[in-house]
Amino acid sequence: MHTQHRFVTVAAALVLAAMALPPAPAAAAVTAASGWAVHSIPTPGTVQGGVVRQGGAIFVGQGAFGAGLEQVIRLDAGGATTIATGFNSLGGFAIDAAGTLYVTDNGGNLPGAVTGDTVFAIPDAPTRTTALPALGAEVVAKGSIPFAQDVALSGSDLIVSDAVGPGAGRVVRISGGTLTNLITTGLDYTAGITVDGTRLLVGNSNASFVGSLSQYTLAGVFVASLATGLSGIYADAVDNDGNILITGGRTQDSSSSTLVALAPGGGITERAHGFTFSSELFHDTARNETLVLDVDVSEITAICRDDDGNGVCNADQACTGGVALTKPKLQLKKLNTPPGDDGLAFSGQMTIPTSPAIDPVKKGARIVVVDASSTVADVRIPPGLVDPVTKIGWKANKSGTSWKYSNKAGLDGITSVSIKTTDKHPGLVTFKVVGKHGAFATAPAALPLRATLTLDPAGQCGQVNFAGPSPVCAFNKKHSTITCK
Repeated sequence: MHTQHRFVTVAAALVLAAMALPPAPAAAAVTAASGWAVHSIPTPGTVQGGVVRQGGAIFVGQGAFGAGLEQVIRLDAGGATTIATGFNSLGGFAIDAAGTLYVTDNGGNLPGAVTGDTVFAIPDAPTRTTALPALGAEVVAKGSIPFAQDVALSGSDLIVSDAVGPGAGRVVRISGGTLTNLITTGLDYTAGITVDGTRLLVGNSNASFVGSLSQYTLAGVFVASLATGLSGIYADAVDNDGNILITGGRTQDSSSSTLVALAPGGGITERAHGFTFSSELFHDTARNETLVLDVDVSEITAICRDDDGNGVCNADQACTGGVALTKPKLQLKKLNTPPGDDGLAFSGQMTIPTSPAIDPVKKGARIVVVDASSTVADVRIPPGLVDPVTKIGWKANKSGTSWKYSNKAGLDGITSVSIKTTDKHPGLVTFKVVGKHGAFATAPAALPLRATLTLDPAGQCGQVNFAGPSPVCAFNKKHSTITCK
């Protein structure tokens, strides 16, 4: 089967170990642990290589193993767009803030391959409409990373794992187009790598196909062994609670492959099982959702936080276990003019759990306004620091007690969001949302209005129902403005 050949090519030791086990029954549907939900994201073809998400776009490899037969596609509201072609055996993906997607390929040794065994750069990945050929997109020369397995970003540098084999595995750094060795000892089939703040997490499978995870400094100095004796490791990522997610392992009865979570304290729990072989993954902190690839399927498995157990992702619910807003005020303006110039002002206070600490830069925010018949506004403010060129994004004060999102052009009509906390009253959040270029249609017959501000759908959110007797909504005589307070 070509997938087995592919995994041997990238030296993913766990697959070899799995093949050495007695035949297992066909994997059932993926099942998540309590507090998590599973859903699938269809893809046009068989998934291959890596997966990442940025904003509303998902980037994933697909195609057939072989010289030049694999591609990278983007999935977004516009459907599926092929953004790069000509790959042989895709590995891990990483994307930077500017939208350049980096992908590894370890099939340069295949008959007919014109490039490979290196890492490639695909610029303008979120907006690209034409496919970039792999040949010519190499960051360093083809063949320079013979078993390129995974890639991670460390500032403007790239860190790449090279899964050579017993005693020869390595991790390299690419800086300014120059490749240097970063880690050259203690590795075999080097697997997933993750840059998490100042630490570098490196997965490895030894000659007996037993997995381990180690921590290094960003300079490549060994710090600690975090996990040993794993039934396998292919890729790793850090979730919202600091757990390290690991793919490539198997259940105790070897009936399926798993996604497990290594807690900061060292305990390992199963996050999901039912994969044929769980390979590349990406954790989306904004949605608290993990995207996982399996073999020989045309879909991405998404495992999301689901605190109320209703099978719906927290991120797809405006608020789960939230609080009532205090001092709420909502005003919609210019409702009697054509859409596109409507104004919005939404403010109030809420006292929410202090753990985890709120972090709009990391998680973004969501504003929802509904009336009795429809959604008036549902705007997801993305995470991310303010871009120095576009001036769009979040800016925090030095003490980490206030944050402001700005977008003069407006995101679905929202131009700014201000969040403030105070050390005097832990958990108290004061907020103000402003919109100037929206389409916020409602009418007297559709009252009452309900509004929600979400910083984290799992409890760090507040709601208000302006149904009266207080607070209540009222239109002006021209029905051009509605004020709720």
